[in-house]
Amino acid sequence: MTKIGIISCKLRWDMGCPRHSSHVSCFLACMNKKGAFADLEDPVVVSFCSCNGCPGKGRFEKAEIMKNDLKVDVIMLASCCYKPPKCANIDQSARDIEEKLKIRVIRGTAAKEE
Repeated sequence: MTKIGIISCKLRWDMGCPRHSSHVSCFLACMNKKGAFADLEDPVVVSFCSCNGCPGKGRFEKAEIMKNDLKVDVIMLASCCYKPPKCANIDQSARDIEEKLKIRVIRGTAAKEE
């Protein structure tokens, strides 16, 4: 089992996934083993939250809690963080989480068709 923590965009969190009005794309991708979930062994989402607002406030702290308290194996930064308008510091956040927390970060979650 691969325990996953997902952090999404606060703006998208409030609106729901693009083309959906709920937070469904990440869960569909996990359930169907599509997108970033395709190569993971028995993926299970154990935590799913948003950052605290632009520009990605609180993202590192939430990743730290997911790793230390929830013992996730992987942090995923949801695909919505990369959709226009792309989060201004998403790439730096991913590097910071990987380097400082020593955990794998996957950039994007959902399959393109979702």
